[in-house]
Amino acid sequence: MTAMKNNKVQNIIFYFLAVLVGLCLIYEFKTAQDAVLRILLYPHAKAVEIFYNIPLVYTNGMGYSSMDWAFTIGRECMGCHFIVLMFTMNACMFTKHFKGFHKVLWFITSFVGAIVVGILISSIRIIGSIPFVAHEKFALLHSGIGISLYFAALAASYISIDKLISLTAAKTPASHKERGHTC
Repeated sequence: MTAMKNNKVQNIIFYFLAVLVGLCLIYEFKTAQDAVLRILLYPHAKAVEIFYNIPLVYTNGMGYSSMDWAFTIGRECMGCHFIVLMFTMNACMFTKHFKGFHKVLWFITSFVGAIVVGILISSIRIIGSIPFVAHEKFALLHSGIGISLYFAALAASYISIDKLISLTAAKTPASHKERGHTC
C-alpha cells in the first residue's frame, strides 16, 4: 500500500513539474532575445527555403522574411503553445505507466519529442500556408491549417503512445508485473 501511495505522490510531483516546465517554456518563448529567436526560427526558415527554393532574410525583431516581403516567419510561427501542450499531455498522461528512473526518462523523452514534433508540424503548417499568403482570408486559412495539423498531431501522438505502452505491457513477463513494474 505504501508503494502505491508513494507512486501517486511521485506522479503528482511529475504533473506539477510538467506544468511548471510548460509555463516556463511559454515565458521563455515569449521573451526570447533576438539572437535566440533567430536560432529558434531557423529550422522553420530552412524548411521553407528548401521546399520553395527561395532565400529568406532575417530581420531583427521580426523574423525570417521572403525577399519580396510577401510573408514573414515570426515568433508566433514557432508553434510554442503546441510544443508545450504536447509535452504536458504526454508527460502527464503516461507517467503513471513508469516507475522510478523510467519516469525521469519519460519526462525527458516527452520534452525532446514535443520539440522535434513541434518543429516538424509548425514547418508543415508554414509551408502549407505560403500559397495562400495573398488570399484575403489568409489569417483564417493559416489558423485553420494550424488547428487541424496540431489537433491531428496531438491525437496521433496520444493514440500511438497509448498503443505502444499497451503492447509493451502485454509483452511484459508475469513475474515482472507481480513486482509492480509496467515498464
